[in-house]
Amino acid sequence: MRGAERGAPSARDAMLAIFLKDLRQLLGDRSALILTLIAPLLLITVITQARYRSAHPPLPLVPVVNLDGGPAASAFVEILGQHATVVEMDRTAAEHQVRDLHRAPAMLVFPAEMSRRYLQGRPSEVTLLTDPAQAAALNDLRALLLVMDREAAELADPLHEAPFVYREQNLTGTRLSPKALEQNVPGFTVMFVLLAAVFGTAAAMHDELGGGTMTRLLVAPVPFPWLALGKLGVRVLVGSVQALTLLWWGRLLFGISLGSSTAALIGLSAALAFAATALGLLIAAVARTREQTLPLSLATTLSLAALGGLWWPISLVPDWLQRLGQCFFPTWAMYGMTDLILRDRGLAATATPIAIMLAQGALCLVVGLWLLRRRQAAR
Repeated sequence: MRGAERGAPSARDAMLAIFLKDLRQLLGDRSALILTLIAPLLLITVITQARYRSAHPPLPLVPVVNLDGGPAASAFVEILGQHATVVEMDRTAAEHQVRDLHRAPAMLVFPAEMSRRYLQGRPSEVTLLTDPAQAAALNDLRALLLVMDREAAELADPLHEAPFVYREQNLTGTRLSPKALEQNVPGFTVMFVLLAAVFGTAAAMHDELGGGTMTRLLVAPVPFPWLALGKLGVRVLVGSVQALTLLWWGRLLFGISLGSSTAALIGLSAALAFAATALGLLIAAVARTREQTLPLSLATTLSLAALGGLWWPISLVPDWLQRLGQCFFPTWAMYGMTDLILRDRGLAATATPIAIMLAQGALCLVVGLWLLRRRQAAR
């Protein structure tokens, strides 16, 4: 009996054997190890580029409509040009830059006879037409205008009356100062839908593969794409409900606006859920094991969140990152949410973001289904 006890493995030996076995299995899955390293490296790179490089942003664009054309107006444009990229243009072109292209947070309109009034010591009313959806950039511009006022006054007399009286108007909506939460709540809503739909879909598809359900679906008499759409439809429905619930919760708890079009809100939520679910399918097709879906999903979704302006206004990141972000559907989801919630626009303004999300989702779906079929055929 004592010999049997001596021959039995100790608890320490059993622990060591299990440790070595699991370590061999982990090291054997080199793809999972690489993804575990690449995921945080990719995320750190994107976030650092977005935040560090944006600490020294380029000078903001300020379109100026100069109806005066006199010496004082030219001097004010020169002063402002020391702190911003000032471009004189007609009113139609300036409004297009602010209202449609969103390249500038505001435009200035210098009134006629401003130079004469300045020389007479009388202030002039300068119209500031703004896009409050670009809140951070607009606040920076307001600070620059205060600097310009001070320098312009010092040109004549340090005790001179303020040369300008600003009349601010919203060019893109009805409210001069939207709540900061109206940027944060939609951004986090898009991010959580991404996380849930992408990882949930990828993990579920690998569960199907591991359990053999996917193999049976591939040999079923019904075309496989239709069966896959049926399975993915549940994820799309859940993602849509999740997005709408989070947005409505922000409405109830924080009083944020949800825009003037319920149809646009539902359309954006459904298109986002569809694109995120299709991306999850693509990740499932790329990942070789279920364990790989987690780092790959996190690296993808969190990088897209940083690129798409889900954590901070996209106008704060470098230009090249803004252009890169436009290649991916989360950025367009935020464009649509911003137009709907912050700029008070309806279904027509969200048609382009919805179409781009649906198109990118369809592309991910087609590629993902093709890769899954190819993998199963190779078995």
